[in-house]
Amino acid sequence: MVLCKETLNVFNEAPAKYDVRIGLCEVEVYGCPGGFYGPYCSNACPDTNCYCHLETGTCQGCKTGYQGYLCKLACDRGYYGAECQQECGHCRNLNQCFHTNGSCLTGCEAGYHGSKCEAPCPHGLFGPDCLEECNGTCDGCNRFNGSCDSGCNPGWQGYECQDVCDKGSFGDNCSEICGHCRDIDQCSNMNGTCLTGCDAGYQGDLCKTSCVRGLYGAECQQECGHCRDLTQCVYTNGSCLTGCEAGYHGETCETPCPHGFFGPDCADRCNDSCDGCNRFNGSCDSGCNPGWQGFNGSCDSGCNPGWKGFECREACPYGFFGLDCGERCKDTCDSCNNINGSCDSGCKPGWQGYDCHTACPYGFFGPDCVHKCNDTCDGCNRFNGSCDSGCNPGWQGYECQDACDNGSFGDNCSETCGYCRDVDKCSNINGTCLTGCDAGYHKDLCKTTCPYGFFGPDCANRCNNACDGCNRFNGSCNSGCNPGWQGIECQDACDKGSFGDNCSESCGHCRDVDKCSNINGTCLNGCEAGFQGDLCKTQCDGGFFGIGCNETCGHCQDVNRCFHTNGKCLSGCIAGFQGEMCKTPCQRGFFGENCFYRCLDNCAGCNDVTGRCEYGCLQGYTGYFCENACPYGLFGKDCTDECNENCTGCSNVNGLCDRGCNPGWMGDYCDIVPDECNLQIDDRQQETPNACVRSPYRLRE
Repeated sequence: MVLCKETLNVFNEAPAKYDVRIGLCEVEVYGCPGGFYGPYCSNACPDTNCYCHLETGTCQGCKTGYQGYLCKLACDRGYYGAECQQECGHCRNLNQCFHTNGSCLTGCEAGYHGSKCEAPCPHGLFGPDCLEECNGTCDGCNRFNGSCDSGCNPGWQGYECQDVCDKGSFGDNCSEICGHCRDIDQCSNMNGTCLTGCDAGYQGDLCKTSCVRGLYGAECQQECGHCRDLTQCVYTNGSCLTGCEAGYHGETCETPCPHGFFGPDCADRCNDSCDGCNRFNGSCDSGCNPGWQGFNGSCDSGCNPGWKGFECREACPYGFFGLDCGERCKDTCDSCNNINGSCDSGCKPGWQGYDCHTACPYGFFGPDCVHKCNDTCDGCNRFNGSCDSGCNPGWQGYECQDACDNGSFGDNCSETCGYCRDVDKCSNINGTCLTGCDAGYHKDLCKTTCPYGFFGPDCANRCNNACDGCNRFNGSCNSGCNPGWQGIECQDACDKGSFGDNCSESCGHCRDVDKCSNINGTCLNGCEAGFQGDLCKTQCDGGFFGIGCNETCGHCQDVNRCFHTNGKCLSGCIAGFQGEMCKTPCQRGFFGENCFYRCLDNCAGCNDVTGRCEYGCLQGYTGYFCENACPYGLFGKDCTDECNENCTGCSNVNGLCDRGCNPGWMGDYCDIVPDECNLQIDDRQQETPNACVRSPYRLRE
């Protein structure tokens, strides 16, 4: 195909009337198709793995995936591609790494995928060729063995995150404690939500928030009664711990005082002179009984202090004294003298002393403060001994009579026990695990994970030295092995021929592959022929080959094409040398590259590089290249001999008169006179009849 796009002036000078131009054309030149050479591309290249010379068919370099002399060798194990320079990926079997394109014919080792097994598994997949899915309860997983190295999703536990959190716990590492769920089995293991609602006295999704002041019961929907102190309304059942305000009684202080009673807890009796009384303050709001008269809400009579009735024979009712029984006993008295109000019968709960003015000291309660608070209370209510200020660490209940539930401890039992070997042996007071820790934890509270390099109960076991750390629960090497080791417990050295992290690297060209360090790949016994360096992965430098790269390449046409293992010259020899290693000079009579050319026939021998006839010419020839026969009349070496003058012409090589003799002469050299044969007497004086002798005119020697 020819595409002419431009023109070019051919001559700078031309007659004025001429404009000489020639078109510049794009010409496509086609060589032989692959695998053929020669003038008509009719010869098949002799070496199928070579790029062969279009004219001579000699190997000009290897096709992808091949190496060595005449490219007869596939790439070494673990290598592929052009000049076998690329390393194979993480093939399941490196022997099955295709030497031309690096594809792994039998698939990838665990943790990798793709045709060349170079891509790590994506998140959520693991195993050979990344074909297995991580457990959905894992927060990702180890791409090699699927273990949950990064931990479990909230709500799950176990080596493979296969178990839901224990009852009563939830969240990351099951470390959170469920709240006061109505049904603890319905506490979500993932986020702690109480699916069927809260226990009485608690509210919120997690049921950890107590009812606000003044509310109690299921979902905190009920209002407290008329408690004397609303902060003392028990948020679970609404009972008023310090009693009722004036006008009400009952456990929840919702019942008004019955007729004839008034005051806090309806503990005061109305004056007999009243026709009933105000339930809050006892005033005779409804009038006086017969015989009494009212004044400012009271009904007066003429009795001495401490007495009442028509005949003043009735002592003042409980809690009252003085004139007309109109004075109230001190609240701190259990009862009082009806005349002067003194506390003759002792003090009410919470008070002590002669006049019951002194509150009970810390740790005591009840009438006259004679009762000691429960030791599990942080102090107690001085009136009834209830643990209003809370319990000492480790205790719970209205009177702090109950130890914390299994798995909790501390103030208000609000702290969660650690990973105790036996949760029943977690101290309810300070959380100490009395019988030691579960696997993976240590220290008193068993909440501290094992330090790097330790595992098991109380972290008492040391990880295998071949592990890169280890699973703190069972010692398995979840985070992988130290370089050079493999197996679930990193107990096995890398397979022969591999080393390093995950045994994923291939040993180089060690002289003895059994002596390739499984840790760093160092070839302990040295390298195969053609390689150098600690790892024996570096080919010999240009110009060197063999064991230790200590041998020098021969006279290669391209020193970089000297095969690094055996010194063979892959691109042939420079002029003057021959043989696979180009170390043999040309034999006499040959010269040039690979001693391919034969010296001219007339040379006695030629320069093995240039072909020049340095050793002189054969007899009968002369000239720089011995290209000239001896001139007429001369012959022999360097044409220094003259032909016999009796010749009509002689051989330029040996002087034979090959063109005949002048008249009167005969013989090869025209030195015999015919028909004139003399007798010649030999040394014994014998006659030799008819002997023809040579002329005395002989060939000059």
